[in-house]
Amino acid sequence: MNKLRSFLVAGTAVIMSLGTAAVAQAQYYQPVPPGYYHHHHHWHVGDRYFGPQHIIVHWRHFRLPPPPYGYVWMQAGPQFLLVGPGGVISRVW
Repeated sequence: MNKLRSFLVAGTAVIMSLGTAAVAQAQYYQPVPPGYYHHHHHWHVGDRYFGPQHIIVHWRHFRLPPPPYGYVWMQAGPQFLLVGPGGVISRVW
């Protein structure tokens, strides 16, 4: 009887630990607040661009004028920015 009781207690402990591990593994991220991805910064000429580097190589595809030497087109949300040396924005499209 004692062996059966210890077997049941040990089996219950294993099942409980497996259930806890599965719940802990499922919570690996924080939920994103609603509207988080729809909030965009509106850039202006003269601002310094500090965002992610989404460089536009095929600027003709977006009907943008060619960038001058040393400048690149970057996309920040819905806006296209002509960024020069030092990250200074010289044109917003």
